[in-house]
Amino acid sequence: MSARDTPESGTLPGRHGYVVESEPMAVPTDPDWQRPSDVMREFTASGGATVERQDAISTPDPVDHNRGTEEPEATVAYDMQQFPVDGDGNPNSLDAYGLLRDEYNALEGTILYQERTRIPGGNDDAGIRLYTVVRGAAVESVEATLDPSEAQPILLECGLMPRKVRSYAIHQPSASTTLEITSTDDADTMDVTIENEGAGTTETISLTGTTSVTTTESFGDIDSVWLSEQPTGDITITDGSGTTFVELQGGLTYSDDDQPVDGDRGIPSLGAGSHGSEIGTTFEHFVGDRVERPAGSPLRPRLNSASWSVENDISTDSLHDTRAPSVDTSDRTVTVDADVGGPKVSHDSMMEALTKTKNDIEHELSGGEFVFPNSTLTDGGERQREASGQAVASISETFEASGDPAIIISAN
Repeated sequence: MSARDTPESGTLPGRHGYVVESEPMAVPTDPDWQRPSDVMREFTASGGATVERQDAISTPDPVDHNRGTEEPEATVAYDMQQFPVDGDGNPNSLDAYGLLRDEYNALEGTILYQERTRIPGGNDDAGIRLYTVVRGAAVESVEATLDPSEAQPILLECGLMPRKVRSYAIHQPSASTTLEITSTDDADTMDVTIENEGAGTTETISLTGTTSVTTTESFGDIDSVWLSEQPTGDITITDGSGTTFVELQGGLTYSDDDQPVDGDRGIPSLGAGSHGSEIGTTFEHFVGDRVERPAGSPLRPRLNSASWSVENDISTDSLHDTRAPSVDTSDRTVTVDADVGGPKVSHDSMMEALTKTKNDIEHELSGGEFVFPNSTLTDGGERQREASGQAVASISETFEASGDPAIIISAN
């Protein structure tokens, strides 16, 4: 298999990081990127293009296809390593931004997330860096999988509701070279900042529309290209001799008419910031954790497996000046699911559901404690008997917490 035939996969070298935006879609200056964990399990993202056919009278076939408001989404899953809050109750991990609310009952902030994968090949046979840039992302959901049969750490999965997801490909130069930048539209007069790995070499150059401009610095690799504004035309960066390294789509390319919409600004600059270093702390495992309801009593005589989740009710609306949707948060739902067994467990479950029995569920890990107040069975277990193969009649239960707040998190 040649380098150019290497498919995308999870075994290729990757980099993950997130920063908190000061406001949705705001890109931090000199960002200090943080890792969700030293062990990433899954990353998925979609730009959420909504393409619909355009029909006309007198023909059964579409005359065109047009684009509507985008519906981007992303999911990040990783082994739990950092407790969500620090000793002062401040956010300490990615999942914290889906678990906590501020004094106005809003999420603590939106997230800028960046994923990079390196693959061989490329236009100059020196490799390609593929980037996923997720902007304006609210953490819509957080789920912890608690399974004592698993040898692995607790799995945390965060569902993100972004305003925009974009993909970029940067072909790497085979030798250090200056870079030539041009646009397809004379209206594009803006700053373009280019950085190499770690921003040791960086240059900001003024783009002058369709007139090519060339950097004074030579770049042995390219890790970031960031425009100070959204471009109207398509931006191309080459070596000046026919090898294209980067292409950014302009607002006219994303438009279905002559009104530019949402031109790409690229990969945010690192500046004096840093990419997340190894966290290096112990991972959290479920075996040995204290799970009680109420405090001092086991949840059930046998807890075979469990999960808890926080779902934030997020609404999106179309806006007239962009295909990126608005992202607004309202209600929060906190649930605990458990597969349990024991003497008269079906009786206890059915009766507690019928009588709306409330008790706090406490889950204590090595890093701290989660409390799910006033947890009430909303889906009690059923009694089932089988003729053979039923050594244990386990049941599944769903508890929903209530109160203000419906989840309490405290670090040790």
